[in-house]
Amino acid sequence: MNLVIENCNCIKKADISIQPNCLNIKYAMNGTGKSTISKAILLKSQDEAALKVQLCPYGKNEESDEQPDVSNISFTKIKVFNENYVNTKVLAKENFFDNPYMIFLNTGECDELENKIQEMLIDLQAAIQNINNLDGLRSMFNSYFGIFKLKGDSIAKTGGVGELLKGNGSGFERYRELDSYKPFYNNQNMKTVSTWAKWRRDGIGKIVENHCPFCTKELAQEMAKQNQTIENVFKNSALSTANAVLEYLKNASESGFIDIDAINEIETYIGDTSKSAELCAALSRLGTETRYLSGKLEEISLFRPMNVTHEQLNNIEESLEKLKIRKTMIDKYYCTPSVYKLVDTIEIRVNELKENTRKLKGLFEAHEKKLNEIVEHQKEDINEFLALAGFPYEFELAPDGEKNAKAYLKPSSEIIERIPTPSEHLSWGEKNAFSLVMFMFEALSEHADLIVLDDPISSFDTNKKFAVIRRMFDNKKKSFRDKTVILLTHDMQPIIDYIKGSFFSRMGLTTAVNAKWLYNANGHITETTIEERDMKNVVELTNKICMDSSYKMHVRIVNYRKYIELTRTSCYDDPSYQILSNLIHGRSTLTKKDGVTPLEQDIIVDGSNEIKNKLGTFTYDDLLLMVSDEQLKHEIGNGNDYSKVIAFRLLFERHEDTFKRLRIKEPATYKYINETNHIENDYVFQLDPMKFYSIPTYYLQKLTEAINEI
Repeated sequence: MNLVIENCNCIKKADISIQPNCLNIKYAMNGTGKSTISKAILLKSQDEAALKVQLCPYGKNEESDEQPDVSNISFTKIKVFNENYVNTKVLAKENFFDNPYMIFLNTGECDELENKIQEMLIDLQAAIQNINNLDGLRSMFNSYFGIFKLKGDSIAKTGGVGELLKGNGSGFERYRELDSYKPFYNNQNMKTVSTWAKWRRDGIGKIVENHCPFCTKELAQEMAKQNQTIENVFKNSALSTANAVLEYLKNASESGFIDIDAINEIETYIGDTSKSAELCAALSRLGTETRYLSGKLEEISLFRPMNVTHEQLNNIEESLEKLKIRKTMIDKYYCTPSVYKLVDTIEIRVNELKENTRKLKGLFEAHEKKLNEIVEHQKEDINEFLALAGFPYEFELAPDGEKNAKAYLKPSSEIIERIPTPSEHLSWGEKNAFSLVMFMFEALSEHADLIVLDDPISSFDTNKKFAVIRRMFDNKKKSFRDKTVILLTHDMQPIIDYIKGSFFSRMGLTTAVNAKWLYNANGHITETTIEERDMKNVVELTNKICMDSSYKMHVRIVNYRKYIELTRTSCYDDPSYQILSNLIHGRSTLTKKDGVTPLEQDIIVDGSNEIKNKLGTFTYDDLLLMVSDEQLKHEIGNGNDYSKVIAFRLLFERHEDTFKRLRIKEPATYKYINETNHIENDYVFQLDPMKFYSIPTYYLQKLTEAINEI
């Protein structure tokens, strides 16, 4: 598969090959466009609008025809590791990640237990919620509390309730002037009478000039006295309250929730001023039972086993027991078979719940045990890596409530709980290495199908480079094993380790490794496969080049001199080295290093004889002509990049003033071009190991353990 990146910053077009289920190493010099490639891939997957803005080609704008684009991406989840990830994602705060639980602990190992817990919680929820008559009784209570307000164990004697307790709202038979209305209140149920009475009182307000609002006839004299009695005694507030009470009792009785005998008793008290205390006591008792029963049903309705945590399970049996309803608390009014059946059902369900919560405790304990095992495994894994990489820190991971965790670092040798600000205490290499391993866990937790590592190991020493990459593709642990990974780097070490050294296959790692060299030619990036045979021993390589007649002579001469530098202790006094240096400087007369003192004849003879074995039977003048200024300038215009750079260096060697100006004006360019003519320092120098040498503690420990087994 090939990703195509177009018009992104310095890149006009790049075809980036990706081998699935493989570590794809992309090796390139700084400035090639590696970071642009990683950013383009990330923005394409996350925010295509931002891609157009942030990666606009240099010198262009959003209106240009050359718009940034990335095509042929078939991946669904892309994760990119870069410097921004290090600074903002991992090390920005004390606790790594917003919720480390999802990164480290949300594993398939706990899924089965979590599913069982979930299923049981759903069953518990249904058991307590799906009870017949529960909702009907709760909704009925709403109408009751719209009538009465309880004050302690008694009803509040205010408003219509107060008027009702005074005897108002009924008792028409006590007023002789109302005898003519007997057909409307004798032998009628209280609900009907109350409704009629309210209608009759409301009619008083409709009288116009003593004319009946119904028949329009002039009202008789005695009607005025009737109206006065009705208006004074049978007040609307009392009638409305009586009507509401009777309506509630009627509905409750018809639903089977309140005993009919108790209702009849209350009806005999309404309107009887001599029974005011009895009515108050009866209504207060009704209120007490209603409040008690309503409160219990409310607790039951609010009980949510789905929300129960492991910690809450310790007290859940006590909470469940409180849901039971005592029949002695509702033995006056709500003592009907229907209500008692509901009470019995609730008690049965509560007992079932108590038994099931014991089973639930077992599931939670099993889940907690498994979670602790995962925690210890993850900690052990990461801390082994930290020790392997030589970090003086330990990783701590601990569950923190349901579906949450905390993760932090602490010093290995100091007795403090944690490092409060890792960004201030860790070196850049430590930050980078640790963040890279953290990134691995996050990418795996999010099931990323393309992982991009943007120059992740350049700041590591050799040991850390190997340890980090090796861990990230470990066969036996959570890793990028057989994942599709792109490693963008300017570091040669991974090429040496995994292409030349074949450490993956030698160590039994199953992930395939593919390496490409990226080259940017005027914005067009091409790839060249790097194979094992392309990695050359520098001694062998320089010897091969100097003896290969297919190469230009200036290239052969420079590599010949490098070969001598690598293989001979006193290279500067070597006869062939001195002749080669004269050729490089373009001297027609052979001199010593100072460019003035003539070279001894015996040195010239010895050196020339040896040179003929490498370069051919050319005279010194022949060779000098082959590396003349004219030939070098011709090569600059027509040769490949390597040949050009050497030609540049030889010309600068002969024109010292120009070389000095370059050294002052462009020191980096000076060093770069100078090293094409000399053996690079890190190839030929190292510190004295007898004085300057150390072995990582972890390696020493493991070596000691191994030797003790002999």
